[in-house]
Order: sequence, then C-alpha cells, then structure tokens
Amino acid sequence: MPPPPILLATDGSPETEALCAAAHFVASRWNAPVEVLAVCEPTPLAPAVGGGVVSAPEIDAIRQQTKREDVRRAIALSVRGDASWPIDVPIGTPSDMVARTACERDAQLVIMGIGRHNPLDRLLGTETTLATIRKSCTPILAVGSTFAGQLQHAVVGMDFSTASVHAAQLVLSLLGTGGTLTLVHVRPALDHPRADWAAWDQSYGASLTPLFADVVAALQPPSQLSVHTVSVRGDPAPALLAYAQQHHADLIGVGTQRTGILDRLLVGSVATRVLRNARITTLAVPATIVASENAEVDVAPGIRAKIGKHGA
Repeated sequence: MPPPPILLATDGSPETEALCAAAHFVASRWNAPVEVLAVCEPTPLAPAVGGGVVSAPEIDAIRQQTKREDVRRAIALSVRGDASWPIDVPIGTPSDMVARTACERDAQLVIMGIGRHNPLDRLLGTETTLATIRKSCTPILAVGSTFAGQLQHAVVGMDFSTASVHAAQLVLSLLGTGGTLTLVHVRPALDHPRADWAAWDQSYGASLTPLFADVVAALQPPSQLSVHTVSVRGDPAPALLAYAQQHHADLIGVGTQRTGILDRLLVGSVATRVLRNARITTLAVPATIVASENAEVDVAPGIRAKIGKHGA
C-alpha cells in the first residue's frame, strides 16, 4: 500500500513556484507522493442573452478545465514541479474542500500559500489558509514566498501541549543533516512588583527545565541534529515571531487550539496571530490530530503532571 499523500493546494498563482519547492522537499524527506488540489468556487446562476439563465454546471465545467490547465502550466514551469502529480479540481468553498479532502485521503500534510495580509482579511479572518487551519484535521505547511527548498533552522513554539510536541516532531523530521531545532517557550512578562508574584515566577521558571528535558527525550532527535531550548518573555505570538526573525529561522512550528468566534475576531489564537504576521514558512498542527488519538503517545511520561502542577 502506498504511503499517504502530501496534498498541495494551489490555484496556479505565482506562489506555486514556492509551493512546488516545498512539496518536492517534503515528499523527498518523507518518501510520499504528491497530489494537487485546485478548488473552484461554485458559479451563481447568470442571466443569458435573450432571457433565461446560463446553466451554472456548464460554466463550472469550463472553469474547472481552465483552472486545471492553469495549475498544470504553473507546475510545469516550476523548477521543482512534477508534471506527473495528479490534479483534482473540485467545486466548493476552498477551505472546506481542502480540509475535507485532506482528511478523506488521510494526507500527511497540506501545503498552501501563507495567505494574504490585507488589513480587512486580518480583521475578518477570511484568509483561505487560516480558514483551512481552523477546519483541518491535518497539519498544514503555510509556505512563504522565500522558501528555498531546504530547512536548516526551525523554531517551534512550545507550550508543552500535545499539539506543540507533535509540531516539534514533524519539524524534526524535515530538518536536514546539521540542522537545528529551537524549542521556544514564551513565559509571562514579569510586570508585578508583589513578592508573591516574584516567588511564583521563580517557581514557574524552575519548572521549565524538567519540562523541556521531557520533551527532548520524547523527540529522540538523531545525533546529526541539534535541539536547543529557550524561554523568552512577552506576548506569545510577537515574541515567537521576533525570536525566529532575530535568529534567521527558516520555519516556525506551532500547535493550534480551538477558539470561539469572538476570540478569533478580537484576538485569535497564538497560531492565528503567528500566521497573520509571519513572512517565513509556518507549520500549524491542529489539536484535533492528537486529541483523537492516545494523547500520551506524543508526550513524554510526566509532562502532563508537571504542567498541571506548575500551570505551564
């Protein structure tokens, strides 16, 4: 039985070059096939010349064929594209179809563009990549336009949740010989003068060393890769992005958490805010992946107990 595929979601736009490079890279690292998905949104009924309406299915069929040709041409022109990759062009809402198709095909990973950064998009949360992440049961690699087809330094936001540990595992599998993985935990800023707060903060800091040690033990990194652990202070998303930028990381990895509609509109999860502001390739691992499995599989023994004790 062939391994589950890597699903490349594209519409044939110029960013297809970077997406093909990412797909080729991941497929070679995981020895997995690549399948391409290009979604057409349904066409509303249109008035026809002389009265009546033009059949939407007929229009959709033409649009599907046009999009398939556009995507095939874009892949053929890409340096790392492969003309043998199968292309499927379903009709539907892009985020729904990508998330659903990845789940139905048991895809290992979805590769998409990092998304637009229009202020209105950020307010309404309508970017296709972000919308897909919220619905997905599959890890999503949001590829930046500067992706060069290799990874040497990756940063993973580590809150010691199962999703963040799973993100670190996936990132580790993508790093090449001599690569570096940095696990970054963002701890609260120390902005309260009371002695009891200082004591709590000291206890919090002391809890990080064994937590990090357990995560590294769970990852079992190969000898040719380096794993570093760092804690910084601040607001999680900006602090994580700043660290990645300052240390010239090629990729950021985050685990996602399900949040309510009000939270998405006003603030959003750490993963959402990272995606909205990142300019480098970002891996998002939905919490639903590990929630549906044995939650202890991806976490070293004792991590959960320590998190519960120290509130990390």
